[in-house]
Amino acid sequence: MSSDMPKMPDSPDSPNSPDGGAPTVRLDDMPDPLDYDEDGPDLPNTGCGCGCGAPSALECTGGLGKSVPESDDAEAAFSHMTEDGSVTMVDVGAKAPTQRTAIVRAVVEVNASTLDLLKRRALPKGDVLTTAKIAGIMAAKRTAELIPMCHPLAISYADVRFAVVNAPPSIELEAEVRTTGQTGVEMEAMVAAQVAALTIYDMCKAVQKDIVLRDCRLVFKSGGKSGTFRAG
Repeated sequence: MSSDMPKMPDSPDSPNSPDGGAPTVRLDDMPDPLDYDEDGPDLPNTGCGCGCGAPSALECTGGLGKSVPESDDAEAAFSHMTEDGSVTMVDVGAKAPTQRTAIVRAVVEVNASTLDLLKRRALPKGDVLTTAKIAGIMAAKRTAELIPMCHPLAISYADVRFAVVNAPPSIELEAEVRTTGQTGVEMEAMVAAQVAALTIYDMCKAVQKDIVLRDCRLVFKSGGKSGTFRAG
């Protein structure tokens, strides 16, 4: 792990904060997500996967901002719908495998006392963020069992990362999933982020019922025919 990567302290007695609590850390201030390989499997950095030569997904410039082509016929954009309006799983058998990455972010809003308990690992159910991380990774691997038209995929990498924010009190989370295959991993990253957020709620609900889960969105994807997308 790089020395400049923010970490959650084991106790609230951090020398980095005037009030003794953990310093405010936001995901936007953290290193690019694909610089975190040392925290997960020892995987080689294989670049963005689209062929532009960028060293990581978030530095990709090939096809930047591309999305599914617009159509005069709105229904033509729904790949999971047949001409007669019934739903179907898309046949990806003829597609060439490419390296694919998806990154999703979400926010869990809590109150200050809940955040303090979370930082001190003093909540009744134990270590919230470690449990949420494991839940998110497990969920990514089971996405096809939850979302009807998703293909079962051989995921090569999945991770969920967190940033504890003091003001307003919240936990920002980021789920990243990678594969080399014939279809993307956007839904796997979405499910990972949502289940991680739900797990935070479950771990904290004994002390706070009005926790808010918000702003779950895709911020990056690469690979496949539609190319690279980065949220504005």
